[in-house]
Amino acid sequence: MEKICLCIDVGGSSIKYARIDSEKNMMDQGKIPTPYEGISAYLDCLEGIYRRFQGKVMGISLSVPGIIDSQKGVCITAGNLRFADGLGLVEELKGRCKVPVAIMNDAKCAALAESTYGVLSDCRDGVVLVLGTGIGGALIKDGQVHMGHHFAAGEFSFITMADCVDLPATHWCGLNGMPRLLEAAARFKGIPADQVSGEQVFAWIREGDRQVEQLLGEYTRSIARMIMNLQFIYDPQRFAIGGGISRQPLLVEQIRNHLDYLYALFPYQVPRAEVAACKYYNDANLLGAYCNLSRKMWK
Repeated sequence: MEKICLCIDVGGSSIKYARIDSEKNMMDQGKIPTPYEGISAYLDCLEGIYRRFQGKVMGISLSVPGIIDSQKGVCITAGNLRFADGLGLVEELKGRCKVPVAIMNDAKCAALAESTYGVLSDCRDGVVLVLGTGIGGALIKDGQVHMGHHFAAGEFSFITMADCVDLPATHWCGLNGMPRLLEAAARFKGIPADQVSGEQVFAWIREGDRQVEQLLGEYTRSIARMIMNLQFIYDPQRFAIGGGISRQPLLVEQIRNHLDYLYALFPYQVPRAEVAACKYYNDANLLGAYCNLSRKMWK
């Protein structure tokens, strides 16, 4: 059988899937709502996706939220899917589906895709920042995704920005997660936040709305300042910005402009951060999942 894997990307609202081959072709892409009824419903859902393609794939690889022990196949934590904390997901699915199974944290999957095929493929050291509900992230160290001692390297969402660490709004995810930008834009427009999307924000800016453009400027300035700090700490060759919002060229353009300004003010001569948009955008998690399983199966 050709080297085709079923790749599954578990998100907060939907589960995306595709069959992927060794040429990075994505086939039979689809998505279904993420179940929150508990572990049985979750496993039934994942098994149900596999049954659609049984006999047409050589294994299953999952991109999942949370702190993930990829070696043991355990969800130490599972992000918003709290019911799956501590779940031995690999063994459960292997028992049900009788094929090889692999899992990896979703942001680390994105980093694996970008370091293997994308904008970090020429980098020994790099950083991926995935801008979404939170701030997903991963570090590339010596050409490999760096897991960390507790499999938690790159959990940028949790960086505390104030002394009151018990308030999520003071964590980096609270200050620079997409909900903060959308809620602020909604207040300016006098409409409910659930009626505003990232696409709508950029549409208003293209139409000449200076207030919304200023909001985006504040949002990207904060990101640029953190990138500058991360450059001091880790000194990577390049930062790759991912998430759906990274499809908007203005986002990376503004981050670069803010970095130019910050470095012009900075009183010391230091290496500058290089920033680019991820190549694979929303498909990075699926493609990274393919890389993860293929490396285990076809070393």
